[in-house]
Amino acid sequence: MTLLKQYFFSTRHLPLKAGSVLLALLVASIGVQQLRSLYSSFANVDLRLTVKPQALGVYAIAGTTNLPDHTRIVVSAVRYLSSADPHSQQLNPKPTYSILAYQSAQVMGGKWQAELNLWQVAPDGQYVEVWQPEQAKLNLALAPSDDIVFLAALNPVSAVDQLPVLEQQLRDKKLRLSGKLIYTTAEGQQYVQVQHMQTVALPNQTTNPVAIDPEQINGGWGARYLMPGEPQNPYQLEKPKDRQTNAPMRREEFLQ
Repeated sequence: MTLLKQYFFSTRHLPLKAGSVLLALLVASIGVQQLRSLYSSFANVDLRLTVKPQALGVYAIAGTTNLPDHTRIVVSAVRYLSSADPHSQQLNPKPTYSILAYQSAQVMGGKWQAELNLWQVAPDGQYVEVWQPEQAKLNLALAPSDDIVFLAALNPVSAVDQLPVLEQQLRDKKLRLSGKLIYTTAEGQQYVQVQHMQTVALPNQTTNPVAIDPEQINGGWGARYLMPGEPQNPYQLEKPKDRQTNAPMRREEFLQ
């Protein structure tokens, strides 16, 4: 009799449990549909850029966006470099890259702009990109790409768990990120950016050599192995012709 009671009480609640599960699934389905409907009403983040040369090695980068004012955008220029050594290419076929310049821009009225100087002046007056002097110092043979990639990144994300935070901030503004703006690295880190590729030749112009200040040598310490020069004596001193002293003669000065 006890077993029958246990069976009765355990089975008569099955329809109630099944109904609760169906009710929960229905509520969840309605919630998801409402969330999808609400999310579909959000506008996609629009981020575009244009690149125009201004002077020798200087490029103006401007863009339009529907992001709110005061949003920070980091603009950079990158040139990819491959090893010119066939043996090195076999060991590591993936190219490396050099960041030629970067700058932060701020959105105001749906627009933003920045100016990047891609060239530096070597001590001999030759215009160079930042990687070229390092190549000679490290005794490397690098083959640069013909194009430079100009990037505009929205709040660069350095960790995977930071992208949902950025998306939540955008949802508060009724904006959402489209898949074409989200990139994922080989390590799984995600970031948001747009890019523009443009052919830019290597610099071959020269200018006046730049004088190197001591503050630019040895981390601002200058050439510390050099002894600083002593100031010139303001007095004119002459060596006397005769010995002038009243000290007694030393023992070594007497005849033996």
